[in-house]
Amino acid sequence: MSSIADSLGGLVKSAGIVLAGTVVANVLGILAEILIPRALAPAVYGRLGLAYGIVSAVSSLAILGIPNGVTRFLSEKESAHDGVDVLQGGYAISFAGAAIAAAAIYLGRFEIAALMNDPAVAPLLVAFVPYLLAFPIAKVSVGVLRAEERTTAATLAQRIGPRVLGLALVAGLIAAGRPIVGAIGYWLSFSVAGALLALYAVRRHIDVGSLVARLPNRDTVRELWSFSWPLAAGASLHIMLANVDIVMLGYFLDSASVGYYRSIQPLKQVIFFFSGSFAFLFFPLATKHYSQGDFAGLDALYTVTTKWIVSLTFPAVLLFTLFSPDVIRLFFGTAYLPAAPALSVLMAGLFYRVLVGLDGDMVKAIDRPRVEFYSAIAGVVVDVALNAALIPRFGIVGAAFGTVVGYFVYNTVEVVVIYRAVGSYPFSAAAFKPLVPTTFVSVGVLALTSQRTLGLLAIAGIGVLLYAAQFVSMVLTRSFTDTDLLLVEQFEARFDLDLSWLTTLIRSES
Repeated sequence: MSSIADSLGGLVKSAGIVLAGTVVANVLGILAEILIPRALAPAVYGRLGLAYGIVSAVSSLAILGIPNGVTRFLSEKESAHDGVDVLQGGYAISFAGAAIAAAAIYLGRFEIAALMNDPAVAPLLVAFVPYLLAFPIAKVSVGVLRAEERTTAATLAQRIGPRVLGLALVAGLIAAGRPIVGAIGYWLSFSVAGALLALYAVRRHIDVGSLVARLPNRDTVRELWSFSWPLAAGASLHIMLANVDIVMLGYFLDSASVGYYRSIQPLKQVIFFFSGSFAFLFFPLATKHYSQGDFAGLDALYTVTTKWIVSLTFPAVLLFTLFSPDVIRLFFGTAYLPAAPALSVLMAGLFYRVLVGLDGDMVKAIDRPRVEFYSAIAGVVVDVALNAALIPRFGIVGAAFGTVVGYFVYNTVEVVVIYRAVGSYPFSAAAFKPLVPTTFVSVGVLALTSQRTLGLLAIAGIGVLLYAAQFVSMVLTRSFTDTDLLLVEQFEARFDLDLSWLTTLIRSES
């Protein structure tokens, strides 16, 4: 896939598969995340969420950035490393890191619980240790599938399979009167079931006898580590950005506040529905364009991907920002309404991460892994400082604001570096112009419904209206380009669909 046309063709097919998988997985996930808080008191749910958040954060740090290194090494046009050596080194390094982290959590569980002012957190940390041990197997295996552009296998292993098993487990245990065990089992399934499924998908790469009989290739391990350690350091700080608000809430406030804030974390993932769909194949494709010196193709790939992610995400962000009390009431009940203002802040502020596109994957594709580390340092410093200042005064809304500003700093640094390195940037008038009319429509709908309590059908109807408004806005503002036409044509060809009405419209507008 050397040309931009071929890259867009592969990208739209992969994005379609991942999007379908993401929608299914998130629907299953939201169902589970609705069942769990409804079956538990906010304090208990907050305690479980705190323990899972700590282990999840440590897990992402413990794999030392190796899965991204595996993907990049296997995606290079002319790789100097044997695929089996890369895979073996990836498993060895990441699992060693996870084993050390698991031992540290087990030995320090009481100290961690004391820091959180909640002794009951200690046994929960031990319960989540299997998550930590299975995590590197899952992530390295998915890294291989990503490099091979095996989108369907990765989607089933990483997104759908674990959610199906987890939802069945939590529903059964809640029905049996064991909601705490069900919640633990549900979160464990992300890693444990994901590892088993992903390992099965890459089984043709694995020679068990070879893995046991010899040590990983030294040169491969050295170069894999050289590329990955800045990502590992950056990942540790990135995880802090994602979880420091929950941890600091546990330090400054009570478990109920953590429970309120933890309840909205799955909802904010709506922002990344479409980003994640495009990201799976974007990284290996961008790596190929960069390694071939095709900077024009790389820039086109980055810009058009960002535009469509922005256009597809914006209506959902408006819905969850402006109608957050109704969304909270619908999903979690009135007991969790105190979380509504924080949800609005998170959804509106984190939309900036959509506006800058897949900047993190771009940084790795252009071989600037240390940028992840430096940008994350800046983001974490700002995040921690603001959380410390705002949480005692503004509670969970202060935590949300600190997180938003931290991510703003983090992503801005990366965008500046990308532009200086290869001349690419994600912003375009075609991406921004349609947002204005859609915003006016959403504010008008809010004004008309502000005195009413909205149910499922009303919220769904507003969502459909906003997506229709976004499409009409793209037409009225003449925001379609020749690259969009190429993207739609590739989508037609890859999925055997007739979108002649859309291609005709784009030709008339571009």
